[in-house]
Amino acid sequence: MADSRIFKLTDGLDLEKVGQAIQNWLREKKQLHAEGMHTNEGYLVQAKQEDSWKTIVGMDSAIQVQIFNAGENQIMVNVGSGKWIDKAGAATIGMIAFAPLAVTAAIGAWNQKKLPEELFAYVEQFIMSGGKSVTVSMAASQGAHEGEVICPNCHAANKADAKFCASCGTKLGKECPNCHAAVGLDTKFCPNCGTDLNPKPEEKTCPDCQNVVSADTKFCPNCGHAFS
Repeated sequence: MADSRIFKLTDGLDLEKVGQAIQNWLREKKQLHAEGMHTNEGYLVQAKQEDSWKTIVGMDSAIQVQIFNAGENQIMVNVGSGKWIDKAGAATIGMIAFAPLAVTAAIGAWNQKKLPEELFAYVEQFIMSGGKSVTVSMAASQGAHEGEVICPNCHAANKADAKFCASCGTKLGKECPNCHAAVGLDTKFCPNCGTDLNPKPEEKTCPDCQNVVSADTKFCPNCGHAFS
């Protein structure tokens, strides 16, 4: 099963801009031959090594990243692998049944779990930055050390009591929606009134595979079931 993640878009961004950013990231950071294209379901990015592109065009496997709408201002990003798709016929492609990402000619000896994690971290920061170019540090994205807080914008580590990021100036606190007290980014319950600062989103269960998804999800990421 492909790796999947749902992201909430900020103003000015859409699935095509996210797809183009992923395409550029695969080219610039992973040195892969990458192409992006519109499909019936959204936007598809596929990538493979330059050597395989030159020697066996259309015959080898590729990394495939599919982006499609998953509710109001939300997109789902699927990362998997499959055969290289002819760009000329991409417009007729529907939902793609991805295979799990594995060590193939498309990704060489990369760890099959590392690439999706890096890609999802990049997409998250691209969206949070409003579409600006970003560089993601995997060490930073894995969480702060004790006594530190990670900036949500640039992922730089800051002292736990810092009010603004020393690297980019982003505010490092948040406000309780109930009593408006200032609290830390990682605070789960307001110390002033006890309000849950990270309420769980509404969920629903897929009738085909029993996978639990967000209430506004249109397609089950596990089996592809279309919610009415």
